[in-house]
Amino acid sequence: MSILRSSRHGRQRGTALITVIMITTMLTIISSSLIGWSISERRLNLRNAQRLEARNAAEALAEYGFSQIRQKFETRSTFLLNPTGTDALSYPASSFWTGSNVNANNPATVDKNNSTYNTTNLELIGGTIKTITTNSSGSLYYIDPSDKNNDFDPLKGKWVFRRDVAVIARATILSPVGVRIPLTCHVMEKISVRGAPLFAHAIFYNMDLEIFPGRDMTISGPVHANGDIYLYPGSGGTLNFTDQVTCTGGVYHAAKPNDRSNDGASATSRTGSITLPNKSGSATNLYGTVALDTSGTSYWMDTSKGTGAPGTAWSDFRTNTAQTWNGNLQTGAFGIQNYTPVAIGAYKDQTATSSDDSINSGRTIIEPSNYPSGTDPSYTQKMAVEYQKYANDAGIYIRVTPATGAITVTSRSKVNSAKNKPLAIPAGSNLVTFTPYNQTAVTYGIGSKIDHDLPNAGKYPLTTNTVTTSSSGTSTSSVVTYLSNKTTPANTNTLNSGMYDQHRQKGIDTIDINVDALRNAVAVMANQSNYKNSAGTTIVADSTKNVFTGLTTDDWTGIVYVEVTGAPTTDPITGATIAASSAASLATGVRLFNGAQKLPSYGATNPGLTVATNAPVYIKGDYNADGLVTANANGSANASKDAETGEVPAAIVADAITLLSAGFDDSTSLTTRRPAPSTDNLEISAAFLTGITPSNKNGNSQSSGGAHNLPRFLENWSDLHVYIRGSLVCLFESRVFTEPYNTLGYYSAPYRDWGFNSLFRQGIYPPGTPKVQSYRRVDFTDLTAAGYADQRAKFGW
Repeated sequence: MSILRSSRHGRQRGTALITVIMITTMLTIISSSLIGWSISERRLNLRNAQRLEARNAAEALAEYGFSQIRQKFETRSTFLLNPTGTDALSYPASSFWTGSNVNANNPATVDKNNSTYNTTNLELIGGTIKTITTNSSGSLYYIDPSDKNNDFDPLKGKWVFRRDVAVIARATILSPVGVRIPLTCHVMEKISVRGAPLFAHAIFYNMDLEIFPGRDMTISGPVHANGDIYLYPGSGGTLNFTDQVTCTGGVYHAAKPNDRSNDGASATSRTGSITLPNKSGSATNLYGTVALDTSGTSYWMDTSKGTGAPGTAWSDFRTNTAQTWNGNLQTGAFGIQNYTPVAIGAYKDQTATSSDDSINSGRTIIEPSNYPSGTDPSYTQKMAVEYQKYANDAGIYIRVTPATGAITVTSRSKVNSAKNKPLAIPAGSNLVTFTPYNQTAVTYGIGSKIDHDLPNAGKYPLTTNTVTTSSSGTSTSSVVTYLSNKTTPANTNTLNSGMYDQHRQKGIDTIDINVDALRNAVAVMANQSNYKNSAGTTIVADSTKNVFTGLTTDDWTGIVYVEVTGAPTTDPITGATIAASSAASLATGVRLFNGAQKLPSYGATNPGLTVATNAPVYIKGDYNADGLVTANANGSANASKDAETGEVPAAIVADAITLLSAGFDDSTSLTTRRPAPSTDNLEISAAFLTGITPSNKNGNSQSSGGAHNLPRFLENWSDLHVYIRGSLVCLFESRVFTEPYNTLGYYSAPYRDWGFNSLFRQGIYPPGTPKVQSYRRVDFTDLTAAGYADQRAKFGW
């Protein structure tokens, strides 16, 4: 029995040992598998992290290229991104990659399995620039507002110059541990550069925009401001926007701080209506219930939720605005950025100082030609600015020296120096005339009767003092005469020539351009036998008098530029103002008259007419329009928007713009304030590019007058209508017409029937229209090595 029991116990111990061995083996296998899986997982995670780092490096490199392309577009007119050329995209400094596994050395030496080989770790190449158009026959691209992808595009509904450029980038990283096997990622980024013509906006301000018209006002086109927007329609008034409104700052239901137009009322107590189109296109009041507020309380749904306090932000403004207006109202909260013309710096008002040191780069666009020398250290940047000036593409360049009245005429071209040639105006022409301002003030003084024995005994001495004022100075003379009877003579103040501007409180030397005579000159240039004048009458062209001798159709650009010598200019690099060298230049203005009916125009390349100058402009009478505002030639009753049949695009570009009725009387302008207009209405079809004196400039508590007073007036237009179909662009501070808007009673505002010209909405713009740039990333793609090589080959470099 004991032997059997011992044998059985032995077998049990053997079975247990086998079981332990088997379990141990299984655990060892599982443990080994787990360790192997863990190592593989760790390696996989490390590889994924390395791949992500390589992709991020490639993307960062592409973005670095994007920033360079943007800078080139903003400062240059033309360039090529050929990697072996002078405009090749550059690489960031090697310190940029500090702390990463990117080896910025090209080519890099890499140790792999104890062998050495070379690889290019980083590569950044820009492609060719391709123009994208909506149709093959046009040069513009339409950003369709019905496309949901464009809901929040600030350029939706506009015709733009679109150019796309691709950037490819490659980045290689090295494993930080073990065998340093390289891992490379390839990406391609496509950038859309959109050049929106300035006149693609109903209103464009390169600074804060203020609109407080008092009367009802409807703005029927896109609005943009590089700054804040202040809206205050006035008690009981309405201010209606029918299109997209964007700005880089905030939008406020308030007058601008320290603007004297601020009547002291709180923002919440002001009445009036401000509407913008909602997602369905219906007018929706800026004052109303907030979508995110379940209490049903109504607010002014502006940036500050009705407090009118700039700099304060309503935390839910962006969300509420997006839901309510679906991209038709966007501010800096949506990432809206400044738009500035090519090569022109951003405006900045230095209001904190007593001197005027504003960065006013935009004004260079209206200034005379001033090409730099080839040795100028800023040659490239200055040349880019010159390329944007109206003066350097003027088929007719008129130069006037106020001190002498001398007039010379040339033709200019920025692309063909052979076209820079002198022209001549025949004697007796009234195409361009210069009239200096001359004012005589006469005061009289009657002395006591001469009662002693002198030749004039029994008479009264009369002293006559005559003061003659002109832009060149003042002279005084005195004469004594003797009267038999004592009288009380009246003092007199007489304007002998020129005109007096009651707004500026200054006499103005006038450079008068007869648009009828210009029509004749263009007809003769084009070898046309006749033309229609401002009365709509067909006139036989005269080739002997009102012509520019030497002007050919090859010279014509559609731009007439008038330079007033000695006027203030702007440093193209710093934007600082260079003071006038001639006092007379500050009292000289360009006047356009006989401008009714279709303007002179030639050819399909530059249709229409742009008149540009570095001086203020005065427009007398209807301009580029028939004046029949209730029955236009095309049957339209909306003279504020709809172009007449055969109308051409037009622009006035000047330091300031003042509108006058056709019968404005120079002879009474000195003694009559706020005269009655000679017509019941005024109709103008033209874009305005001009300047202002900003509100509260240097703490003066003055008002800019707002966009509703961007074109100035000098007459009593009360209860009458002024129709403007065009585009209102305020790009800079005025440097000649610097007198601020005031309420001295020199004018009464008209009913403002102002709208966005239907030609501009169709992408038909005046000659020389500047463009403002914006940028959008339209595609980002990961590429295989083969796909990268294929794209690189397509660049053709």
